[in-house]
Amino acid sequence: MKTLFQILLLLPILNIAQVSPNVSKRYPAHIIYKIDEVTSKVNLSEDQQIRIAKKFIKTDSIVNAGLAAGTSADQLKNDYTIDKTFLKNILSIEEMEQYAYEMDKDNRFLIALKFTLELKLESTQINKIRQLNDSLENSPKKSTKVILQFQNRKLSTILNQNQYSQIINFSYKDESIAETKSDWARIEKLKINIPGKEQEEYQQIKDYHFNKNGYLDKKAERFEKKKQDFLSLKATLMEPPILIRAKILSDQKHANNKYASVVKFEKELDLTKNQIDTLLAKYVAFEKIIIENKENDLKGSLTPPKPLPSEFDNITKIITPEQFTKWLTLKNKNEAIKKANQSWSALESEGLTKNADKQKLMPELATYHLKLLIALEKNKNWKTSETRFLVRDVEQKKPEILVQLDAIKRSKAKSENAKNALAW
Repeated sequence: MKTLFQILLLLPILNIAQVSPNVSKRYPAHIIYKIDEVTSKVNLSEDQQIRIAKKFIKTDSIVNAGLAAGTSADQLKNDYTIDKTFLKNILSIEEMEQYAYEMDKDNRFLIALKFTLELKLESTQINKIRQLNDSLENSPKKSTKVILQFQNRKLSTILNQNQYSQIINFSYKDESIAETKSDWARIEKLKINIPGKEQEEYQQIKDYHFNKNGYLDKKAERFEKKKQDFLSLKATLMEPPILIRAKILSDQKHANNKYASVVKFEKELDLTKNQIDTLLAKYVAFEKIIIENKENDLKGSLTPPKPLPSEFDNITKIITPEQFTKWLTLKNKNEAIKKANQSWSALESEGLTKNADKQKLMPELATYHLKLLIALEKNKNWKTSETRFLVRDVEQKKPEILVQLDAIKRSKAKSENAKNALAW
């Protein structure tokens, strides 16, 4: 596939054709403008440019006569349309197809005809595709979806799988390159590319987007929405590690697992390249199991779901105990502050903050909630007597003011229960 992708990068250079200086001097500006419409899409010899100019000189005479006869300019403007009929006998078949492709880049027959050499098409394949493309001109106008699905069906019977895939992938050239450039700009901003390997990393991202967009083929609505959404999710498993890392670090859409959470704090944790690479590999392996289980479920398979490996166990094998402790702190810090604010509001509503120093109390509340969140998370993942004791130990050291709040809540709940009992 790389051959065709490399060729497409040269297209902007190949298409920068100019009107011959000799032609520019000989003909009026409006005719030069029309010649440029063609030369911007296909290289023309000076002789071909002159033949186009002469055709427009004749058109000028016809239009001037029409205007003199009272025909409106609006009725005559179509005489200056450049189409297949106009270019006949000036452009070769191949040049005509090149021009047609530039006018309709979604036409997959024209993509195939444009890249016959790169795709190594045989003459029989070329003739069949050319006939099919010609037949479209005489067919009633249909929706883009219907046309593309028709082209897909026909091409899949004429081409081998590799040739067919290249054409479908190439039809998403603009989207794929735009996505690649956007991703690469993010990677450069984060400064996570490996010096000396930029070209290789860029190519990996470009290949991913071409393959993803070609496989999903959204223009042709290849899959119904539910399946397309699932396959889009499945396609993320093919993302290069550097792209996954960039998405995690820039809060772009990515899987919300614990490996991603560790990578998110790679700078604060001072992770090594080897640690990051291992975490990203575990990230993909973990998501692969989730997606495989989901796929089996969608198929109605009776195969038991694969068990998910313990993220905590794997993470403790990748990072040091010090990094692990710091990660849990960073991971739960914002939630702890949120819970501290909620505690303060609850204390305030019960009148328990009148004599309290907020600047002194808030850090105490946040520290307590942070320790509790970490203890609860450890117990949720490991469920050992040690982690259960850790939760109990933190709860027993709850700030006194929160103990008072709990007592008030219990008293109110008891009164409410008694009231409800009497009502019965």
